[in-house]
Parts: sequence; structure tokens; C-alpha cells
Amino acid sequence: MILKMLPAAVLLLAVPMAAASTASVIWMTITPGARPNGMGEAFTAVSDDATASYWNPAGLANIEPGVDEITLQHSKWLPQLADDLYFEYLGYARYIEGWGGVGGNITFMSMGEQEETVEGSPDPIGTFYAYGIAATGSMGTEVTPGVNVGVGLKFIYDHLYYSDTGKGSSFAADLGVLYEIPMEEIGLGSLGDASIGASLSNLGPNMSYGGESENNPLPRTIRVGMAYEPFDSRMTQLRVAADYSKLMTYVEDGFGEEFNENKWGAGAEYWYYDLLGLRAGYIHDTEGESTIQGATFGAGVHYSSFQFDMAFVPVESSLQGSGKYNKKFSLVVRF
Repeated sequence: MILKMLPAAVLLLAVPMAAASTASVIWMTITPGARPNGMGEAFTAVSDDATASYWNPAGLANIEPGVDEITLQHSKWLPQLADDLYFEYLGYARYIEGWGGVGGNITFMSMGEQEETVEGSPDPIGTFYAYGIAATGSMGTEVTPGVNVGVGLKFIYDHLYYSDTGKGSSFAADLGVLYEIPMEEIGLGSLGDASIGASLSNLGPNMSYGGESENNPLPRTIRVGMAYEPFDSRMTQLRVAADYSKLMTYVEDGFGEEFNENKWGAGAEYWYYDLLGLRAGYIHDTEGESTIQGATFGAGVHYSSFQFDMAFVPVESSLQGSGKYNKKFSLVVRF
């Protein structure tokens, strides 16, 4: 009998992402965009760029008209354990007059080269490559002044092994809403702008591996967030945001216990002359069997049609011997 031997690096993907151990394709919980990650992964009520199709598709309605935006992200995942674990994200967004914003993303997760062994023998008989990929198409539109809604549809493929039992697929939908608080109408216009948002992600049937879908649920997630922009002048801009999210794969424990296992983050972004951006935040993640908590940092440089962003996000404490942070890099192109 041939056995698939996934190394510790793959199994430990669940640790730094703190995803529920019962969920399949846990790599889909990796948050894209160096900009949101530098802000403490708080972006549900912002979602104004080409990562909106992940965070909240309703935010696509706020994409700048007449501009195509592409975001590319690369990040090593757990470089403390292996060199061939990495995450790639390609996002797109465009506003279409009279319709709203359209966009999408392609996500690729490399789980690296694995060793294959025969039962009863520790000696490898060969190797194979494990990876996952997902493609999403989304749209967001304004349904009434200040209220945007969005929807996304995605296809997911998981390649853990070269036999049929190691190949899985499914499809899912994302839903989102974004409400821009009418500060002027309620007499608070001098205090800036504010918004609240919510999204439901990965709503779909269980992953099917070789025709078997039992106990392979998607990482279905609910997010709520708020954002506040006290000022946005020609010289400077400041935005603060906060998010709360919860994996809803299984809800078996008591209500209170379930919501003790969650993820929240808060952060801020400051821009100077639309040239240099500075970001900082904090995340606290108790999903799964480990806790990830700590400060996040990031920066961005914008020139002409290009923007480069980087972020540092904390890893689970047991992996911090080789570095306390994972690094994420994004390139944004507007044309």
C-alpha cells in the first residue's frame, strides 16, 4: 500500500493560520495584500482596491472609475520550516459606469515537494508536489445611496497527491455589504468619513476528494468590520480600521465557547502626499489549537501608476525561533 507522507511543514500550515482543524483547503484563509496585512488584517470596511474580491466584494463599487487595477502578491509561507512553501495572489478590479465594480482573483498555494513511502518502511520511494489553486470572479454595486452589496463565485482545486483520492474540488460563493455612514446628514461631517462592512466567504459544498466529500468542509468565514477616516487632505490621509472574523465550519460547542475562538485585528494607515504610506496594527487569532497575536507593520511607496507595499505579520510563538514575522510583498499597477 502506498502512503502519502506530508512533511511537518504542510501539517503545520494549520498552526500559523490558526484555521480550524476540521476545515479543508485551509490555505484559503491566508489573507492577501501587504496593505491590509500591515493594518492588522482589518480591511472588511475598506476594501477599496484589487483585493476587495477577497475581503468584501461590495467594496468593488468604490473602485476609482476609469482605472484598471492589478495587484500581485508574493510571500514565503513558513520559511522557518521549508523553502518551497509560498503563497501567490493575483487580483483585478475595474469600475464600469452604470453597473458597479467588477474584479476577481487567482490564488495559488505551493505546499512543496513531499516524500512518498511504502507502509512499513521509512525509506522514500519517490516524491510528489502538492498545491492548491482557486479562481474567483466578483461584482459590487451601489443599491441605494451609501449602501453597496457584492457577490463572488469561485472554483477551488486542491492537489495533495497524484491519485484521485488526493485531488479535491469544489465551488463557493462570497457575499458582502458595505455601508458608508452619512456623516454629513447626521451632523458629523466635520469629523470625517466612516463605514461598516460585513462578508460571508466560502459558502459552498464540501470539498470532494475522489468522490468523497464527507468531513471535508470549506473554511466558511464571517467577517464584520468598521473603518474611520478622520481626514483626507491633499497633503495627508489617515484611516483606522478594525475587523472581527469567525470560522463557521462546524458549530458544535456552546455559543459562548464558539465565539471565544475567533480572530480580530485593528490597524491604521497614514499617507503623506500620496507618496509614502505607513501602516501598523495588531492581530489576535485564537482559531484552532494555537494563538497568534502581536503587532503588524507595513509601508507603501506610490509613484505614477505603480505602488509597492510590504508587511510584517507575526507567526505562531513556537515557530518564532527563526524569526517572529512572516513577510509579504505586493505590487499594484493602475492603468
